[in-house]
Amino acid sequence: MAEKLPIDPITLRIDGVDWTFWQTVEITRAVDAVAGSFSLGLVERWGDSQSGMQSLPIAAGQSCEVLIGGDQVIKGYIDKVSSAFSHAGHVITVTGRDASADLVDCSAVHKPGQWSGLTCAALAQILAAPFGVPVRAEGDVGAALPTFKLEPAEKAFDALERALNQRECFACPDGKGGIVILKIGSRTSQGKFKQSVNVKEASLECDISKRHSVYIVQAQKPGNDHEFGLAACAVTSSIKDEAVTRYRPMLIKAENSADSGTARQRAAWEKTVRAGRSVTARVVVQGFRQLGVGAEQQGPLWEINSMTEVDIPYLRLQQRLLISKIVFKRSIQSGSITELELRDPAAFKPEPKKLKDGKGTGGKGNLKVEQEMDIQTRLASDATKANKGVKK
Repeated sequence: MAEKLPIDPITLRIDGVDWTFWQTVEITRAVDAVAGSFSLGLVERWGDSQSGMQSLPIAAGQSCEVLIGGDQVIKGYIDKVSSAFSHAGHVITVTGRDASADLVDCSAVHKPGQWSGLTCAALAQILAAPFGVPVRAEGDVGAALPTFKLEPAEKAFDALERALNQRECFACPDGKGGIVILKIGSRTSQGKFKQSVNVKEASLECDISKRHSVYIVQAQKPGNDHEFGLAACAVTSSIKDEAVTRYRPMLIKAENSADSGTARQRAAWEKTVRAGRSVTARVVVQGFRQLGVGAEQQGPLWEINSMTEVDIPYLRLQQRLLISKIVFKRSIQSGSITELELRDPAAFKPEPKKLKDGKGTGGKGNLKVEQEMDIQTRLASDATKANKGVKK
C-alpha cells in the first residue's frame, strides 16, 4: 500500500551516527510495561558484485536512541543484533529496549534496604539511580509510604511495583530512557477513532471465560474484646456479577487478615478487574500521529495511558477507552501504521489494600464498582434486546 501520509523517518542513533534506512519497524509501548522495545530490520539484495560486503558496525550492548521523525521514543540499549547473508542478499535485525529494562532484569541491591516516609516517586528514584534511569511523577501519586522493605533477591521493578500497587499508580516509559509515575487514564488523547474516517482496521474480543457469577472472599482477622470466635476467624463477603447468568462461583482465600469491609473490597476488585479484562478492542490507523488523516496528520504521536473517544458502530463501541498499548509498524506492504490496544481502565485497577491503621474499611466496603456497567455487560444487554426484536 502506498504511503499517503507524510513519512516520518525512523532513526537509530548510536554515538551520534544516524541509521535511517530501516525497511521493517516495530516499536512497542504499553502501560503495564516499564520499558519500551524496538525491532528494526533491513533486507537488501546483492548487486552484480559481492566484493566488500560487510555487516553494519552495530553491536549488542551499545547505547542507542530511536526516533520517529523528531520525536524520541526509545533511549536505552541494543539487546541483540542478527546478521546473515545468502546468495539472495543480506538481512540485518536490531532489537533493544529502554534503559528502564534494567530495573526489570536486575536485582535491587541496597543497604539497609528499608525506608520510611518515602513517596512512590522518591522510592523509584532510589531504585532507579544505580541504573542511571531518571524518574518523574505526573500528577498526584499519593501519600508517602509509612515503611517499605526490599524482599530477599527481589528485582528492582518488582519492588517498585509492590509500592505502586499501594498507591494505585503505574510506572510507564517516558520515551527518553526514564520512567514516569502516574495514575491510569490520567491523560487525554487529542486524536479519536472514528469508523470510516481514520480507522483502517478494528476488532473486538469479548471473553467471558474468566468471569464468575459470584466472588466469595473468606478471611480471618485478629479477635478483640468485641469480636472473637467465629466473628473473627470466619470473615466472609461476596459480590455477584450480573453479567454471568449461569452458576460459576469463585472462592478466594484472603492472603492477609481482613474485616468484612476489606473482604468486600477484594471481591469487588476481583469482579471489576475481570470484567475490564474481558473486553479488548484493537484498532489500526494509517501513520504514527494523531489529529486526523491526510494533510492534517501533523499532530503528536499516539500515546499510551490516554483516554480517547471511540466511535465504531460496527463493533457497537461508542465510548471513551484507554489506550493501553501501542505498536508503531512500518513495512513495504503496509507502509506506516499504528496498532493500538484499547481497554476499559478498570482492567488495570490495583488490588485494594488495608488501611494503614490496619483496621480495614468496615461496613459494606466500596460499592461504586457495582454501579458501573462494563463493556461486556452492555454488549450482552444490547444483544438480548436486539434478539427480542427479531421476528421468529
